[in-house]
Amino acid sequence: MDRILEMVYFLARRTGRSPGAAARLCTRLVPELVVSSAGAPDSPGHRLAAARRGRVAVATAVRARSRRCDPAVFDDALADAVARDELVLLPPRQRFTVWSVAVRHRPIAEVAAETGWSRSQVVRLLNAGLATITEWGRKSVPSA
Repeated sequence: MDRILEMVYFLARRTGRSPGAAARLCTRLVPELVVSSAGAPDSPGHRLAAARRGRVAVATAVRARSRRCDPAVFDDALADAVARDELVLLPPRQRFTVWSVAVRHRPIAEVAAETGWSRSQVVRLLNAGLATITEWGRKSVPSA
């Protein structure tokens, strides 16, 4: 539910809604989306697949309620929202590494020293995380 709420709010704000309007959209839309995404089996592969299907439902629902928004603006906001969502879905070590190096711009040597991992482990985790975000960011949400 937190991922869905965050994605709806992020899309609403990035497409020009005020904080209040974005919150109202979340209040109306998130309960419907949570109910429609419930009931997935509990294995990791099924959870990821269900999360990605849920993301498509969020994008479709918010796009339908954003008809006055320029499609290019919505698509840019959606690409950012998908990248953020994929970051959340990464395994913990990959998520930490991508967040530390790509988002916070920390040197690989600093992350390796903090975690006790070798530099090559940090690089492998970073590359795997970025590859996953890129792969699913390209194919996981339909455009207008």
